[in-house]
Amino acid sequence: MKQILIACCALVGLSGCLEYTPMYKVGASTQESNVTRAQCNTYAAQTVPPMIIQDWIPVFGANGRVVGHRIETYDANEGRRNTAVKTCMSQQGFDRVSIPYCTEDQLAGKSYAPLKNSPPLTGSICAIRQKDGGRVLIDLSKPKS
Repeated sequence: MKQILIACCALVGLSGCLEYTPMYKVGASTQESNVTRAQCNTYAAQTVPPMIIQDWIPVFGANGRVVGHRIETYDANEGRRNTAVKTCMSQQGFDRVSIPYCTEDQLAGKSYAPLKNSPPLTGSICAIRQKDGGRVLIDLSKPKS
């Protein structure tokens, strides 16, 4: 049973590597998407400010006595702030979508120009990870000549 649980956790962790899940609006330019996200981040930061909580957590010894402690600090409003950003983006016409990453076979030595605007999502649209951690979309049906 324990092995099944470990295998399921590994699959869930790896599933994040298979698709890119941005907030997406057909026809939006990269600049428009970035500006909207920045505005929504600012709105969320102003309406749901950080609420920093410090918890004192005792560390117990073998005999059940407290032998030390650790302090954990976290922002209790982080989830609400993320929800506020998502709601703001949705109000601006953006939706969460899943875009597959391009495979090595699909790229196969061809080069593609990054898309400037968000096209309608079809089977030929996929994402490429950049070295700096960013991602760009390409259309496999339009290789560079």
